[in-house]
Amino acid sequence: MRVLVLAMLIPALAQAWYYGRPEPNAWTTGGVWPLPWTINYFTGNHSVNPSRFRFQAKQAGCDIIDKAIARYQKLSFPGYNASTYAGDAGTLTSVQIDVTSGCPTGVPSLSMDETYTVSITTPNGIGIIQAKEVWGALRAMETFSHLVYLPKDNVYMVRTANITDGPRFPWRGVMIDSSRHFLPISTLLQNLDVMAQNKMNVFHWHLVDSEAFPYPSLKYPDLTSKGAYSPKHQYSVADVKKVIDYARLRGIRVVAEFDTPGHTGAWGYGIPNLTPKCYQSNGKAGMLPNILDPTVNSTFDFLSGFFAEALALFPDEYMHFGGDEVIDDMNECWYNNPEVRSRMQQLGFGSDTGKLLNYYWARLFDIIDKARAGTKKLVWQEVLDQNVPQQQSIAHVWKGATIQEAYEEMGKVTANGHFAILSSCWYMNYIKYGADWGYVNEDAMRARGMYYQCDPQGFHGTKEQKNLVLGGEAAIWGEFVDGTNLINRLWPRASAVAERLWSDPSQTQSADNAWPRLHEFKCRLIHRGFRMQPVMDPDYCPYEWQDGYQEI
Repeated sequence: MRVLVLAMLIPALAQAWYYGRPEPNAWTTGGVWPLPWTINYFTGNHSVNPSRFRFQAKQAGCDIIDKAIARYQKLSFPGYNASTYAGDAGTLTSVQIDVTSGCPTGVPSLSMDETYTVSITTPNGIGIIQAKEVWGALRAMETFSHLVYLPKDNVYMVRTANITDGPRFPWRGVMIDSSRHFLPISTLLQNLDVMAQNKMNVFHWHLVDSEAFPYPSLKYPDLTSKGAYSPKHQYSVADVKKVIDYARLRGIRVVAEFDTPGHTGAWGYGIPNLTPKCYQSNGKAGMLPNILDPTVNSTFDFLSGFFAEALALFPDEYMHFGGDEVIDDMNECWYNNPEVRSRMQQLGFGSDTGKLLNYYWARLFDIIDKARAGTKKLVWQEVLDQNVPQQQSIAHVWKGATIQEAYEEMGKVTANGHFAILSSCWYMNYIKYGADWGYVNEDAMRARGMYYQCDPQGFHGTKEQKNLVLGGEAAIWGEFVDGTNLINRLWPRASAVAERLWSDPSQTQSADNAWPRLHEFKCRLIHRGFRMQPVMDPDYCPYEWQDGYQEI
């Protein structure tokens, strides 16, 4: 695979600007983000009149394509005003969309085909999009919209190019925590739109945690009514279904996470005796209850009912079951709790909390298999590090004090035969001073940027191990993130992750070379109406953010 980029695509950077920085208008013209695997630009370009231009689907009646056409008629031409349009009649009049397979009735899956081709040539006033499945057609329409540029206000041109493209990894996700700070549905939907425009395809929804339980359980309503911050900080079943369908129409999977057995403090408010009391080694009261009690059958009776309901609501074949940060809870709430330890001995575990943890996971996954056969299980890496025998589980790697330690963990879990996804180097809730998307090269992981350089297959391992890597996720935890700053804290920094997970790594090694395309993409998103955080040195966009503030 290769990319041919004309000289006009990347501005000359030989003459550095002040302090060695890139010029503030160092952006491409019709550059595509993430970078396609093969893109050949031609010398002539098309003019396009948005009022006359049309996307045309060869296969009619598919809601995914029909609604995408309506979206991209707007997204491709941001700022268009028919009354002041100053361009010509347009030499590109339409783009035909040809999908080989039919229209799917269900949600996208890990095995969905996102490959596509785009052909916009000079002699022909009709562009061609071809894809095997609708998911590829969605990615192709986004790519076409990146070929559009404005030589001046309200005038639109389209770069001519042939593109053959598809993702490097099938799992390209964003994890969002809506427990610590409640996130309005409108914010989640906006993020799904930006994800789609970055060709990301998994929304990992961390719904509940120690602090709050906003998830709506109809079977156990006290979980929500007593575990959420307030009635205003709860989702409805209709909200969840809205998110799932909104994501489906954009080729995005929704993978729910219900973190257990730890991080369950908020669960305990609604279900009596679910989380045992915790004690220090001297017998005094310890931390707040924050881990489930596996020594009583009532816990598993509850989990059976709860997950049967949740698995019926979330259609994706995968669900995330958490499992992180339980060592302290196991010590204070299991080992130091005399009632729990007595029941451990009755179960034959003695004082070994590790055996109790294995017992918990074995019973939970048996419950999951009975509730919905074939459910694929995703867990944080600790579950597999602690030798829980779950050979079919996917390891979600998040730990590592350095990038090398994170890579070592990826090597470890894949050497043990587990599929894996990586998040360690992509914690977007951490703020660093500098252009952390492609720079800020620190040893400590949480101070490190270099998002563009992190590679889920960057560890030393065999080809078989590398093939077990499904991809990765940008993660944004909610301690200091809410609806006021989620979008611009996450984007376009997470766009670096999007390119790393989509594009050919041999063509995307240099952040310096990537910046002009990322700059244009950031400006495009701003022009489309999304609030984007500055991610580089001083620069500007042709169309800056306008928040529409009304004077008081």
